[in-house]
Amino acid sequence: MKKLLKQALAVCAAVLLSAGISQAADYNLKLQTYYPATTLQIAKGFADNVKAMSNGRVDIQIFSGGELVGSGNILKSVKTGMIDIGHGMGHHFAEMKTGTLESGLPMAWMDATEAQILYKHRGLKEIFEKQYENAGVVYLGPTRASAYQLLTKTPVSSLDELRKLKIRAVGAAAKMLTNLGVSCVNLPVEDIYMALSTGQIDGVLYGNAFEYEETKYYEVAQYINTTPLIDPITDTLIINKKLWDSFPDDIKAIFRAAADCAVNDYYFFTANESMRVIGTTFKDKTTSFSAEDQKEILQAAIKVWDEEAKRSPEFAKGVEILKQFAKEKGRL
Repeated sequence: MKKLLKQALAVCAAVLLSAGISQAADYNLKLQTYYPATTLQIAKGFADNVKAMSNGRVDIQIFSGGELVGSGNILKSVKTGMIDIGHGMGHHFAEMKTGTLESGLPMAWMDATEAQILYKHRGLKEIFEKQYENAGVVYLGPTRASAYQLLTKTPVSSLDELRKLKIRAVGAAAKMLTNLGVSCVNLPVEDIYMALSTGQIDGVLYGNAFEYEETKYYEVAQYINTTPLIDPITDTLIINKKLWDSFPDDIKAIFRAAADCAVNDYYFFTANESMRVIGTTFKDKTTSFSAEDQKEILQAAIKVWDEEAKRSPEFAKGVEILKQFAKEKGRL
């Protein structure tokens, strides 16, 4: 993995260094992410790389979650051209029958290396690329966010303790927790802090320790369970098809290269920062699930995989890829 990462960084650096003196932009574009203003590293990094690689010919303005459109409308807005580029999450998009598979079914992959293998070498990326093509946009590729770990107002070290709480969770992860007997609530990201502070919810499944510090959620919920339920969550970069078709080949190549550079940047950044935060903000406030509980979590997750596979033949194909991989890893 270290060798692959070094190679990827070398390619990105070489392209960036090849950029000469910047010039006036030929393309002034808008990108909206679903991330809040405090965590825009992926979108900004992608935009900066495109600008540098294109020698200033492409300038991308970044908008945070909800600034232009709701997170669930990013795909629709990219298709119509209201925004040029979207950085979203598959399970937010009602149009995507494979959305939850793309974002990350619970326990489907356990680190960025596994996700990369499944996407690039086992066929998941081709499934999603075709689905976005059918939805009327161009798929630039995935970006990996962080592990999803539980943040709670009281310490949780077992499923029995978790079952006493009300957790904000969405998508397939919420279905898995429901299968385990956990009460789940679906709330917009912007409502999480208030819901925690007022006791509307007892915990949240949103990100890792670093993100809980950045969003200030730690102020109203002090305990983190470090057993990942998804690692990592996976987002997507998409671009308007008409705009894409208007690009010359060199600009298309730059967008592809910038997307490739963005794949794991945020994941490794947040993983490193989370180690610091766990040793400071969450010092003596971390727990984890036992091996026995983790086996129960996996069985609940597989039930979700099988249920989600009914969405479409493409989804079913993806689940078979996941199951074969899990067998090879000795989990099934």
